[in-house]
Amino acid sequence: MRVFGRFFGWFLVAIALIALGRDLVAIAAGESFRLAPLGEVWFKLHSASLNMLQAGVERRLAPEIWDSVLAPALQWPSVAIFAVPGILLVLLCRDWQGHKRRFR
Repeated sequence: MRVFGRFFGWFLVAIALIALGRDLVAIAAGESFRLAPLGEVWFKLHSASLNMLQAGVERRLAPEIWDSVLAPALQWPSVAIFAVPGILLVLLCRDWQGHKRRFR
C-alpha cells in the first residue's frame, strides 16, 4: 500500500510540475505572472467533462455542494491542488525506519 501511495504522490507532484511549467511558458510568451486556476486549465483541456461534473453534482447531489465547495476549489491554483496532496502522500508513505534497502 505504501508503494502505491508513494507512486501516486509522485504522480501528483509530476502533474504539479507540468502545471508550473505551463505557467512559466506563459510568462516567457509575454503574459504576466499568475498561477492558472484549476477550472481554467480543466476547461481548456476538456470543457465537456467539467460541464458534466457540474450538471451531475447539481442534479444528483445538491446545488449547494457545487456552489460552496467545488466552484471555489476550481478557482485555486492548479499547482497547489496537485502539489500539496502529492507531497503529503510522498512524505506519509516513505520508509521511516531509516535503513537502506539493498538491491541485488
